[in-house]
Amino acid sequence: MKALDLAENSSPAGNTGINIYLNTRVGYIYYEKKKYSQAIEYLGMAEKISPRNAEVAYYLGMSYDKIGEKEKAREFLLRVVEFAPQSDFAREAEKKLKKLNK
Repeated sequence: MKALDLAENSSPAGNTGINIYLNTRVGYIYYEKKKYSQAIEYLGMAEKISPRNAEVAYYLGMSYDKIGEKEKAREFLLRVVEFAPQSDFAREAEKKLKKLNK
C-alpha cells in the first residue's frame, strides 16, 4: 500500500509521461483490487492526457463493464481495437466485445 499511496500523491508538474504512467498504474492496481470506480477515476485522468492509449482504454472499458455501464465499456473497448489492432489488448477487447454484444 505504501507504493500506491506514493503514486496517488505524486503529480510531477509538467511531466505528462510520468503522469500518464502513474495514473495508469494506480488505475490498474484499483482494477485488480476490484475497486472499479477508483480505477475509472485514475484511468480517466490518464485518458485525458493520452486519449489514444490502448492500455488505458482497455482498463477503462473493463472497469465500466464491471460496474454495469455496458455502453461506455463498448465505447472504450472499440477504441482499443481502433488504436492498436495488433496488440494483446485489442485481442482481449475483441473477446469482451463479443460477450457484450450477445
